[in-house]
Amino acid sequence: MLNTHEISCKRGRHLLWQNLNITLAPGEVLLVKGANGSGKSSLLRMLAGLLLPLSGTVSWKSQAIQQHRYEYQADLLYIGHQVPLKLELSAIENLSSLLQLHGYAPSSSEIQQALATWMILGNTMHLPTKQLSQGQKQRVALAQLTLSSQALWILDEPFNGLDTQGSNILKDHLEQHQSAQKLTVLTSHLHENLQSLLPSLSTQENILQL
Repeated sequence: MLNTHEISCKRGRHLLWQNLNITLAPGEVLLVKGANGSGKSSLLRMLAGLLLPLSGTVSWKSQAIQQHRYEYQADLLYIGHQVPLKLELSAIENLSSLLQLHGYAPSSSEIQQALATWMILGNTMHLPTKQLSQGQKQRVALAQLTLSSQALWILDEPFNGLDTQGSNILKDHLEQHQSAQKLTVLTSHLHENLQSLLPSLSTQENILQL
């Protein structure tokens, strides 16, 4: 279970939000909404342990994440809104590198199968990533989800750059993750489309407005 207790966020001299309490149980998805500059990405970075809140605590399995960082990181997959790829490396090399950061050492065939799941096919997966479109780069980053066993996904604007096909592949992964009683926190500016894509976001209980 993921919890926050009275966390607050400040940017410069401006208090973006304060005393925020979140409880996310296994099998639940939380969509974070808000205008540009409202602190959505800052909240996700706090939940991922990459940014300290101005006040309050973030807990995983009833333990403050700052005090149990390694155990928490083992359960967490965070993908930020900027695609974390090295442009001179191929899709295969990038995905392998990203997974190694999480302690995975998948085989070449597993890497290629994961990319194929996201329709990165044939010679495309061997090209320098700088030659790929923005949507293809996003798919390479999201291919981590295919091989992920982490209980918690924190995804900042994962639908960015995806066409209908890519969005449906991501939707399937999110639904499978939820069916496995795992947790997801995500942001998206495609609010209306996203709520129609994911039935789990059909009630306000699954949406946080900043």
